[in-house]
Parts: sequence; C-alpha cells; structure tokens
Amino acid sequence: MVTIYDIAKITGYSAATISRALSGSGSINEETRERILKAAEMTGYKPNAAARSLITKHSKMIGVIVENESFTNGYEHPLFGGILENFRKQVESSGYDLIYLSKRLNANMSYIDHCKYRNIEGILIVCSQYEDPEISKLISSGIPCVSSNEFFPGVCTVVSENTESCRKGVEYLIGKGHTNIGFIGGPFQINSPASIERAEGYKQALRGAGIKINESYIEKCKYWELDSGIECAEKLFTRVPELTAVLCASDTIAAGVMQYLKKIGKRVPEDVSIIGFDDSLVASCCTPPLTTFRQNRELIATTCAERLLAAIDGRTSYEIVRIPVDFVERNSVAEIK
Repeated sequence: MVTIYDIAKITGYSAATISRALSGSGSINEETRERILKAAEMTGYKPNAAARSLITKHSKMIGVIVENESFTNGYEHPLFGGILENFRKQVESSGYDLIYLSKRLNANMSYIDHCKYRNIEGILIVCSQYEDPEISKLISSGIPCVSSNEFFPGVCTVVSENTESCRKGVEYLIGKGHTNIGFIGGPFQINSPASIERAEGYKQALRGAGIKINESYIEKCKYWELDSGIECAEKLFTRVPELTAVLCASDTIAAGVMQYLKKIGKRVPEDVSIIGFDDSLVASCCTPPLTTFRQNRELIATTCAERLLAAIDGRTSYEIVRIPVDFVERNSVAEIK
C-alpha cells in the first residue's frame, strides 16, 4: 500500500507537507499542491481513514445505540427503522459514517471504551436498556449525544407530540358517541415516556368531556408487540366487556387487540372501535385498516442529525423537540347511534 512517505520520496517534500496537500489544509503554494496530487494519482495512493483521524482528531464516525428489552423487533421496529434510515442519509450527506454500538456484540467493551477505540465523534441514542448506568457514564463523558426516544439530563431529545395527539384521538372517539373507552399502552417507563404521555392524552380528553376516568379501563403491556397486545386485550375485556372503543399506544399492540376481539367474536368496528399509533405497515394491512397516528420519521431523523452535527461542532442544545404527528382516518372506528 502506498503511503505519504512513498509520495515524499518521489516528490522530495516532507511527510507533513504531503499530508497538508492531500487534506487541503494549511498554506501550500498551488504548484506544490498540484505536484503532490499528481504523484498521489500516479501511485494509486488511497488515504487511510484511521490514520487521518489520528492526525485531524476527526474520524467522521457517529455511533448509534439501539438496545431495549421492550422492543423485540430491533432494527425492524416500525418507527426506529425509519428514523435510522433517514438519519443515515442525513449524516452521510455531511461526510459521516455510522457504527452501531452493542454490548451484546462487544460484551467486554463498554460504550465509552468502544467510542474511544473508534474515535467516535457523536452518538444517536435510539433506545437503550432501561436505566443502564453505562448510558449515564457515556453522557457524562463529554461525547455529544442526541436521543430520538428517551429523556436524559443534558441531552437534546427529539420525540413525537404524544399527549396532544392522543387527546385528539379520544376526542374523535367521543365525537363518534363513545364513552366507554379503554387504553392499552406499552411499558410505562420514566426515561422513555411515550406510553405515559399517550395515556395522559387519553385522560385529558376524558376530563375535558366530563367523563370519569376509570383506572380499570387502562391496561399496560410488558412489550410493544403483538402477543402483548393479545394478552392485554384479554385482561381488559375480561374485566370490562362493556368497552366500545380502545386507544392503543402502538399499531402492533392494536393489531393484537384486533386479533383477540376476532377470537371472542367481537367485530371491529361494529362492536369495538380501535385507534393505533405509528402508521406502520401493520396499520394498512389490518382488517379493517387501522385508524392511527403517523409519526414523522423523516423530520425526527433530520432534526436529530442537525442537532447532533451542531453539537459535534460545539453548538450544543439541550431542549426537548416535539414533532407533530398526523391523524390517519381509516375504517376501524364506527359511530354509535
């Protein structure tokens, strides 16, 4: 492999001058630069990214953390998969590469050690193990971080507008004549409060309509998945069979609820109306197609990329950024006459 030292021997310039010419930095006259670039082209010189990062202190590497026991579908998650793909496009357009940090693949290496080993310049935290002390250490290390799901002190977080959306969803159900409305959420976690916030929107709508909040109408899933939706639907409808509508904290949970209702002979939406959240592929494939909320994956990703690149550049912001969602009306809600 040709190195800058080989080019130095050919041209007679020092390795430092060769490095400045190839990187485009420093003051070098144009004739010298052209001679060095021509020599590099003739010899087939390829820059070594690792070596360059040691010199410039810029690896152009961004780490991504996607680890959470509540999400069993990993990178195929209906929201996070879309965020990751759009985030990748955004940072690649600025010259950065992504590397996924995983304790499962690197059991003997902490997040901080991995970041130091790879000279990582910034971190996108998509989701992490709940209350993982290594995340706190990583945030305190000074490496710029942005989160697209969880709330951490001193970290900019970009999330969907959960509370207002679900308030409007329940108001929509009330407008259709429903008063016995249930809620099935995902795990209630303080650091990752999407389910908590969506439940709060549910309660706000009931209060606003003068409908008493009945805690027995609320069920919490252990996981954000189909089987958990089925399990929670069985608990909820066994306890309160008079429900005529259910707001679900995700489309996947909603699909599980619909499967359970079909099993016990209840029809959607004739007997029970259902609203989901995400507008994943599941929503349009359900029978009937699911009324839901569409999260703006592209805008979440773009905002995360902009905030993280700004933080890497020394312009750090710590606020929580709320991204609006769109209500998608399909066929899973009926009007009570």
